[in-house]
Amino acid sequence: MNQLTRLKVDLLCKGIRVDPNAPYAREIVPEAYAESGKSRAGVAGSGKSFILDHQEPCNIGVLQPFLEESPYQFKIIDHQGWILKDGEKVIRATLREPAWHLTPHSDQIQLHGKDTLATALSNFCTYKKEGQGCKFCIIDVGHRVIFRHPRQVARTIETIQENPELRACFNLEDKYNPDLSDKEILKRKQYVEPKDINLNAGALKNAAWIYGNTIAEIRKVSKLPIFIEIGPLNLEEIEDLHSKGTDAISFNLEVYDQKRREKVIPGKAKRNSLDAYLKSMTNAVNVLGENQVSSWILMGLEPPEKTMEGIRKIAQTGAIPLPKPFRPLYGADYEKKRPPKLEDAVRIYQEWLDTVRECGLNPLKAKAGCARCKACFPLKELLKYGI
Repeated sequence: MNQLTRLKVDLLCKGIRVDPNAPYAREIVPEAYAESGKSRAGVAGSGKSFILDHQEPCNIGVLQPFLEESPYQFKIIDHQGWILKDGEKVIRATLREPAWHLTPHSDQIQLHGKDTLATALSNFCTYKKEGQGCKFCIIDVGHRVIFRHPRQVARTIETIQENPELRACFNLEDKYNPDLSDKEILKRKQYVEPKDINLNAGALKNAAWIYGNTIAEIRKVSKLPIFIEIGPLNLEEIEDLHSKGTDAISFNLEVYDQKRREKVIPGKAKRNSLDAYLKSMTNAVNVLGENQVSSWILMGLEPPEKTMEGIRKIAQTGAIPLPKPFRPLYGADYEKKRPPKLEDAVRIYQEWLDTVRECGLNPLKAKAGCARCKACFPLKELLKYGI
């Protein structure tokens, strides 16, 4: 496997450690998972989107079980951010936190990857409420159930887009460089330039209506492409969401094998069949166009052969399969389940690469969403450098 691709895959599988005594440790490792829908299946809440040396983001786990076994560590050395493996430098990396994350705006909108504006419309999940939630998910962490108001979400997006200083950020290593004066640090200020909007939520009743109202409000103030993650929909619902401004959509299959689906994602498996997901993907491709529909599938929760079969089934609908390593989370039912082995992930990503080529898919043409962000998947590395 290409060295860079393999490194990103391994980081996604194993996570990264930070010396708790380092002055910048708290900026990387939170004391607890973010609440109000900001933590879901182990991406936004437990990981940080490091910008690697080739300027691609990588959402690496920083708050999860088994991190003490990871060979990877982030450290600032000679005023440069480095990822180390077994104590040896392997790649330059940095973190950039936008200014709005230190304001109340962060309760409405968070930065995903390096240029995606993201929010959970609600942390409520009907499956969790019924005791049938996905075993890997912690979307309901915290004490508050929230439903974000469409106009407030839209106003926050508008405010962030129109105020460059809210999008200001600095490389982490510059902030902790004692040799730089305040004036010199300001010269190194950068600005997040949002490229798309990601809307998600737990499983909701009337989800299409809730998403549609929010999308319609956002469209009044922003031209950014909009991506949504949602459960299976009928053709009319897909067409309506598209007419309101949806550019890309993901129906996250999560697990392909039926027996494992019933065990791992009981609510999803009971409410919507595998065929319902695949049919939604097919319909959405016909409405939204090529490379604008996708589906997550998690590695490590079923035999690799089943995941590879699921990748092929997704791709055959015209949707982009997005295989991501399962990430254990504190408090989840699968807290003690280990992430996939690198060797299994390599096999699956080889199958993914062969499949997307055979099916004529090009994830790099996605207008919005996870395939465009690429922080949780080594998509660009696979397509550019191969295996």
